[in-house]
Amino acid sequence: MDKQVFQTDSRSRWNKFKLTIGTLVVLIVVLTATFITMLFFDRAPGFPFHDSFKSALLAEKPLMKKNQLSEQYKGYRKFFDTEKAHNGYVQWKRQHIKKYNRYAGQKGSAVYKNIDSWQAMPAGLRAGFYVNWDPQSYASLKQGISKMNLVLPEWIFLNPSTLKAETRIDGKGLSLMRKAGVPVMPMLTNAWNGEFNARGISRVLHSRKLTQALINQLVTLCKKHNFVGINLDLEELAESDNSHLTAFVSQLGDALHSNGLYLTQDIMAYNEDYDVRELAKYTDYLFLMAYDEHNTLSAPGDISSQDFIERSVDDIARKIPNEKIVLCMAAYGYDWTAQGDNNQSLSYHDAISRAADSGDHIVYDQDSYGLSYAYYDDRQVEHKVYFNDAATNFNTMRFGCDYGLAGFAVWRLGTEDDRLWTFYSRNLVKSQAARLPVGTLEHLHGSHQANYIGEGEILNLIGTPRDGRCHIDMDNTDILIAAEDYIVLPTSYELQKFGSCGSKDLLLTFDDGPDARWTPQVLDILNKRHLHAAFFMVGINVEKNLPIVRKVYNSGNMIGNHTFDHPNIAQCTRRHTAMELRLTRLLIESITGHSTLLFRAPYNADSDPSGRDELLPLVEARKENYLDVGESIDPEDWEPGVTADQIYHRVIKGVENGNGHIILLHDAGGTTRKETLKALPRIIDTLQARGYRFITIPQYLHQSKQVLMPEIDKGKEYYAMQANLTLASAVYYMSDFINALFIIFLVLGIGRLVFMLALVVKEHRRNLALPSQLPAQPPLVSIIVPAYNEQVNVVNTLHNLLKQDYPNYDIILVDDGSTDDTFKEVTRAFAGHERMQLLTKPNGGKASALNYGIAHTQAQYVVCIDADTQLYHNAVSLLMRHFFADKQGRVGAVAGNVKVGNKVNMLTQWQAIEYTTSQNFDRQAYAAINAITVVPGAIGAFRRQAIIDAGGLTTDTLAEDCDLTMRILKAGYVIGNENHAIAMTEAPEKLRQFMKQRTRWCFGIMQTFWKHRGEMFKRRYKGLGLWALPNMLLFQFIIPTFSPIADLLMILGLFTGNIGKVLLYYCIFLVVDASISIMAYLYEHERLWGLLWIIPQRLCYRWIMYVVLFGSYLKAIKGELQQWGVLKRTGTVKNI
Repeated sequence: MDKQVFQTDSRSRWNKFKLTIGTLVVLIVVLTATFITMLFFDRAPGFPFHDSFKSALLAEKPLMKKNQLSEQYKGYRKFFDTEKAHNGYVQWKRQHIKKYNRYAGQKGSAVYKNIDSWQAMPAGLRAGFYVNWDPQSYASLKQGISKMNLVLPEWIFLNPSTLKAETRIDGKGLSLMRKAGVPVMPMLTNAWNGEFNARGISRVLHSRKLTQALINQLVTLCKKHNFVGINLDLEELAESDNSHLTAFVSQLGDALHSNGLYLTQDIMAYNEDYDVRELAKYTDYLFLMAYDEHNTLSAPGDISSQDFIERSVDDIARKIPNEKIVLCMAAYGYDWTAQGDNNQSLSYHDAISRAADSGDHIVYDQDSYGLSYAYYDDRQVEHKVYFNDAATNFNTMRFGCDYGLAGFAVWRLGTEDDRLWTFYSRNLVKSQAARLPVGTLEHLHGSHQANYIGEGEILNLIGTPRDGRCHIDMDNTDILIAAEDYIVLPTSYELQKFGSCGSKDLLLTFDDGPDARWTPQVLDILNKRHLHAAFFMVGINVEKNLPIVRKVYNSGNMIGNHTFDHPNIAQCTRRHTAMELRLTRLLIESITGHSTLLFRAPYNADSDPSGRDELLPLVEARKENYLDVGESIDPEDWEPGVTADQIYHRVIKGVENGNGHIILLHDAGGTTRKETLKALPRIIDTLQARGYRFITIPQYLHQSKQVLMPEIDKGKEYYAMQANLTLASAVYYMSDFINALFIIFLVLGIGRLVFMLALVVKEHRRNLALPSQLPAQPPLVSIIVPAYNEQVNVVNTLHNLLKQDYPNYDIILVDDGSTDDTFKEVTRAFAGHERMQLLTKPNGGKASALNYGIAHTQAQYVVCIDADTQLYHNAVSLLMRHFFADKQGRVGAVAGNVKVGNKVNMLTQWQAIEYTTSQNFDRQAYAAINAITVVPGAIGAFRRQAIIDAGGLTTDTLAEDCDLTMRILKAGYVIGNENHAIAMTEAPEKLRQFMKQRTRWCFGIMQTFWKHRGEMFKRRYKGLGLWALPNMLLFQFIIPTFSPIADLLMILGLFTGNIGKVLLYYCIFLVVDASISIMAYLYEHERLWGLLWIIPQRLCYRWIMYVVLFGSYLKAIKGELQQWGVLKRTGTVKNI
């Protein structure tokens, strides 16, 4: 016997293949191991700001000792599934708005509901004074805004020179207040440059014109910004007669009230500058500042003892109704030196921090309810510290609620003990206060706030928090805190701020890239204007766009770390976060040859972070020696549906409001960055036209680019980096290659579908012209049935053949050396039958058996079928009409229609779909251009001379039917298709049998293609060379070879933030796939419900066929002789 295609007696081919694969595996393992190892190297570059940190600390906090940083942070959440790239912005925003807005989702105005709440309970007004010159005030505002129903920001100042009101509104604070729906009542103060100025306000009070101008200006401001009114804070006046102030307040009250606005005024206890009785007539509330009992100009003592507060309230209450009095509480302290030369105010957290540093014990005065301690600084100068905490404020509020006051106000946000927020919004009359769980006040959180040192929008964490605890004793008679003992002092976050620039200097930063589509366009816009920016990159996008990363760096821009897959770091474990940062840094180093110190946390880029979600990323980033680059102007260009105009106006407004210097935009993420790209040139051009200048982070920090992005050492690690770069580059180009292939394959698939549909229609019309009647004397047809171990089916098959309606045929059974009772059974059933010729021969394979049968007939036409097949009774007649219509003898063969006759389980149902939608449908289309490559062995009619001209059936492939069909085409014959000549065959019912059959088919077709590959693209072979063979190569080998990679990438895409694109592509694929299947079923009049099996088929069947294909590749490489083998028959095909 001649050798099969691919067969070889030498193992050289197989050994070379194994050596090549082994080498590639070792190389990949080494590179992967190197890559993983590098992740665990502590490669964080040196930190450039150690010296300035110490000097800044000493400058800002000269009396503080350096804190001992705690080694662990308590309160990390347990790890849960990470949020993938670019999908969490909307949800994150909703959560944060909900956090600040307790009226979310309710109809009506939140502002007015808050105003109504002033009267909802005793002392129902809960206010807070806000300042924009302390970043801690903003942090406190975010933390406590849901507990307040009024905010009093220090935003309006009377200029003593122009005598006009000047606003210093910070847009970030205003935006937060508006989101929360809290009423905003800004303070008009006569403080100027840090000191109260009596001269300017005096000139206004004594001039009707100036008075009216100021009033008009205030009313306009309220309407413009939707303020609910004005709070007057006029102190240290030099008026001999209070009537001028009273007249001003009267006129201002009338103007505000007539416009539906409020007027309130701050007054000090025991101060003759205020005619309280008269002022109360024209104001809605008077805010009694019952504090500064002792101050920096006095001897040390309580800030506001309980006795002082009660006396102050009693004094005012004798003059005006209680319900007009809002009691202002001190939430701060003072630090006095023995010489009094460095007295200074300090926040609660400052006071606690200094006590922790010095180790001195805090004393709670059970009479005044204030706290104090003493310590010595580095110069051995004694300090005495007095301050108030939440316990002090609780007792003050208990007094005020029982007294029947209007409410309370905290001076000021940013200095308070954050335990205050646990009860600030509650009703603290005696009966209700008794229900307050005291235990909540005994836990001292060290993580809720941060202390800031310095100025700027780039942050470095220099201290981490530690929780503390205290013990509280309650006076259960009056429901007051009688005693408080600080057992363990808490520490807080210490944040150093960096950066300085001119008032009209701005920085552009871009997050979430790089992106192959959008980032190059951003670079083009910047390059045209000779500008540079900072790009904070997501590692998973870096992997996909290596050349773009290199282009960003080479264009002179800075690159920062934005984690690997954009999780919320506050919800990640430490190890997870470390991997996020190290992997991205490693990628940046591999591509650019430079490391980076710049970091920005996903979802939390605020330059004034507060709260755990915003501060935890700084903790983890600091461990890797990162500087956190904040932002103060965020137009939220990632929002779905946002327009270029909205982005533009938000940025311009933020800049003009003086929110800060660093602008945040996005060059990736979401479905599109088109609107950002539209807005960016307008933003740059407009701001430059208005005198603004764009600078870089190195300029802002007064450091070189080399310091912030240091070059990596080119030692032993350098070559590992180059290996990583090679690996990453290979991944990048492979990803692009696979993406391109997927699109090409998709386009080719759609094109093939349209082309095939047109061919099917053409073939259908041509078949309508075929004769429906047989000739008067039809020629003899021999039906040849090769059989090997077919005793289960063969007798039924032969009985079925005897029912054919074709008048002139005989049947030749060829037993190919069966080892069972096949020949014995047919002999017993059909011996002597006039239509039967029963033959037996030694085993030689199916091709040998068919040749043997053909040699024993004189018929000019033969029909070959399998021994497990049942034919419809008109099958032979329908096949033969193609020969009768051929007057020139050009038809060499006609293919029948094979269907599964034993649809007994899911596997056979899948095969039934395949037979109908792939094999039969394709054959109909191919017939239109004479490109049928397989006349199926289960049913096919042949002109005997065509078989002889083609050289008969050969044994050098396992697909003897495919090989014979191609050789008949090459011999110049036409091969037709008869879709109505139906054969019901037995399909494998077990997976092992199925894979055995399909491996034989796949390997046989592979052999046949290789055998006839020389005819591909040759015009003289027409349909075979120009369509059938290229189609076989592309759709049976190339596309299935790459399809597993596409499937794996699709699965990976579901977990990497690309689920939208994945589902889109998969839906397109399903539509194309379903279209082919539906057309095939409709054409063959099959019931469409059968296509329901296509859903599990496409998920599982494809992978089974991948295994078959790659198994066939291995067999071809090995070159071993392949046998047909035997499939176990069940005989479950119903008799026809």
